[in-house]
Amino acid sequence: MASEPSSLTDSRLAALCAEAARDAVVENERHFDEITRRARDRFLARDWRGSFDDSRERLRLYSLILDSLTNRTCELMADRLDHRSIWKATKAAYSALIAKSDRWEIAESFFNSLTRRIFATEGVNQAIEFVDTDFDVSASEQHEIARTYSGGTVTKLITELLTDESVGGFVAEHWRNLRESVELAAKRLDAALSGADRIEIIRAVFYRGRGAYIVGRALRGDTPVSIAFALSHPDESDLILDALLIGEADLAILFSFTRAYFRVDAPCPFAFVRWLRDLMPGKRLADLYNAIGYNRHAKTEFYRDFVHQLQNSNDRFVQA
Repeated sequence: MASEPSSLTDSRLAALCAEAARDAVVENERHFDEITRRARDRFLARDWRGSFDDSRERLRLYSLILDSLTNRTCELMADRLDHRSIWKATKAAYSALIAKSDRWEIAESFFNSLTRRIFATEGVNQAIEFVDTDFDVSASEQHEIARTYSGGTVTKLITELLTDESVGGFVAEHWRNLRESVELAAKRLDAALSGADRIEIIRAVFYRGRGAYIVGRALRGDTPVSIAFALSHPDESDLILDALLIGEADLAILFSFTRAYFRVDAPCPFAFVRWLRDLMPGKRLADLYNAIGYNRHAKTEFYRDFVHQLQNSNDRFVQA
């Protein structure tokens, strides 16, 4: 029989609360991924209503799971809910539980959301919140984010990446006028970067609204140029290559914070957004996390940028 919360020691209570938080973040990740991975089928079926509903469901998911976790935490802690020493122990236990997660930074922000719910706006407390990360970030840099295409003409490489299902592409039977579209794209790319010898493509397609985007970079030696292939499915027939976006400026507009979130499968967001930032050096990490649907963690990154700016500049607040 489970012990009543009032009979638990502080350390045992902290462990139970940490486990509840870990279970909640795992549940959030599972549902987030399930919704995100529907995007391909929605796009191929031209199920725009279903796509819109998925976006809305995913947007609400975080708050629904956090609400449930908040209630569970309040039940467990009862009259010890505001004991900071227990929260400090809970954070330490939780940090150990998420240590092997590929989304540890998302899990840290999830815990911060919980403490915000409990303590509202009572400042920032490093002891009970992940103001800075607890982890060595280098371990997440080992993930293979992109696939490289080389050993052929630019036309051949573009055809290969667009039809490569291993990176989310679509087999040739799905396309309309693929050869003509690829030839036009190759000419446009050659005008921007003559003699490109390879193309690196992120191993996932970005879906938003009625569009799909295959994102990466073309290279000539060590000289890169950022690119994105814009795909559409306008009628009941086949897919169309609508446009080739070239350069950081084009991609920055595509990833603008004013647009809806992408649905893209990113098993390791830390490595994923840093690869994206290589394509768009002018973008902040907060903007890129936001673009792929991790808007809550984007706030964490924004705050860290803000603190870093204050600590490394002579900027001063002035009265507006």
